[in-house]
Amino acid sequence: MLNKYLDIKEDERTLLKKIKCFILDLDGTVYLGNTLLDGSIEFLRILDGNNIKFKFFTNNSSKNAEFYIKKITNMGYDVKNDMMMISNEVIIDYIKREFQNKRVFVLGNEYLKKDFVNSNINIVEENADVVVAGFDTSLAYKNVSKACDFIRNGATFLAVNPDFNCPIENGFMPDCGSICSMITASTGVKPTFFGKPSPYTLNYILKNMELKEEEVAFVGDRLYTDIAIGKGNKAVTILVLTGETQMKDLKESEIQPTLIFNSLKEIGGIFNSINFDS
Repeated sequence: MLNKYLDIKEDERTLLKKIKCFILDLDGTVYLGNTLLDGSIEFLRILDGNNIKFKFFTNNSSKNAEFYIKKITNMGYDVKNDMMMISNEVIIDYIKREFQNKRVFVLGNEYLKKDFVNSNINIVEENADVVVAGFDTSLAYKNVSKACDFIRNGATFLAVNPDFNCPIENGFMPDCGSICSMITASTGVKPTFFGKPSPYTLNYILKNMELKEEEVAFVGDRLYTDIAIGKGNKAVTILVLTGETQMKDLKESEIQPTLIFNSLKEIGGIFNSINFDS
């Protein structure tokens, strides 16, 4: 275990014991690509066994909640529909409140577009009032060019998630943040980002769970999303070293987690040593 104090201390056990809900990242935390990380499913079952609430939240907008529910279920844990949250939902919630009846161009995969259509948002290919960029793994130059044209003509630029890279088995692949950097380089316009670490996501989760900041712990592998969501508030953040971030990255980062562990498996071992009945 690799936390700030090198040893798990009693006050840290107390901190973990007070958490009412864990918000778990997926890519680089529960799995890498299609490879389940050792101990992940066991950790979920430890939470279940101690009646500790948890939900999954992924920034990965290349798919939708339905896809991830099936993926984790196929990996060995039966995920209920209300256990999965995704950045797609956060930006859709915002658009429905702030841009009702506006014309929206979506730069993203069919999964993302399906979520927008199912939410009765007016998706268009021309004359857009709003451009939404997601993690588009089918990215086509003509669509990037179209998005840039809309933004130059005054369309509001929104982005589902700020991640520059998505961790996979053999490294990383460019994510939504990288796509947005290209659009910003062309237009000079920066997007408003949703997903972690935006306050839109924090507020969406707290409202959904009916919890206070200090009652929630965000667990993930990325400093500038999973851990940064705790900056400036009382949420607990737990870094796992199974994805993007390594210990050396912490030396140069202003963003610091509350606790650091090698993996979910290691956190599970700590939970097994806590008496939740006392």
